Amino acid sequence: MLTLYYFPHACSMASHVALEEAGATFELKKVNILTGEQFKPEYREINPRAKVPALRFDDGQVLLESTAILGWIGNAFPDQALLGRDPFERAQTIATCAWLSGTVHPTFTKFYHPEQVVSEPGLFLAVKAKSKENYWNHLQEMDRIMEGRSWMMGSHFTVADPYALVFFSWGRDLGLPISDLTNLMALKDRLIERPATRRVLEKERSILLSL
Repeated sequence: MLTLYYFPHACSMASHVALEEAGATFELKKVNILTGEQFKPEYREINPRAKVPALRFDDGQVLLESTAILGWIGNAFPDQALLGRDPFERAQTIATCAWLSGTVHPTFTKFYHPEQVVSEPGLFLAVKAKSKENYWNHLQEMDRIMEGRSWMMGSHFTVADPYALVFFSWGRDLGLPISDLTNLMALKDRLIERPATRRVLEKERSILLSL
């Protein structure tokens, strides 16, 4: 059986949704990243990078990084077309997930950990302010992408949709006016209407259910 290591409100929510939407048989192992459980030796054996998500297979192999996990799920359960319906769509979905992982996510991290950017404490506030500005720009770009679309990739639900909604919800943590992002708000509502996705959101007690 597959095992997903996750934490509610973390980016692992996207992998959790993807597994549920795929109809996969899996179990959950919560890793409390707020109390530092990700740094314990037991979890470091699963993921030396001390992050979630991590997907462990029956044979003990472990897959790390959201984009890779989402890509594997899409390929392992092709009937659901979670990556798209043709090679170009699948490539575009992976490209979108790579942007979310490689550009949007680090911007959020810099806000909470300016010490990873500069060593001078006197510059921390400037880093946080710029990171917040950049993060808002990313959310606005995501909202523009959704203009005239039902889903991130167009007319078809893919793994890019729950992944995008992770970062949308994080905007509230930064005090950003995410309710102004009407296209992403509509995407959130469509996701909640999907039974499989809603099961995950309820299990994780997602703030998306109350936005």
